[in-house]
Amino acid sequence: MKKRKGKNPHAVALGRLGGLVRSEAKQRANRENGRKGGLVKSQKKKIAARLNARRPRPGRRKNSLKS
Repeated sequence: MKKRKGKNPHAVALGRLGGLVRSEAKQRANRENGRKGGLVKSQKKKIAARLNARRPRPGRRKNSLKS
């Protein structure tokens, strides 16, 4: 198995700084996407979300509220 080369931490920091900036172009794009209805969820994601909601999680009890 090949060993993956790690990400350049300087490039990661630079990208994070760019993502934090609130420019006019980003605000305009956000408004346009909001008019279109925002993020569209696919049918596969809806089905996966339902299946994950039914799956019992380890370490959780069914009846967490006891009186």
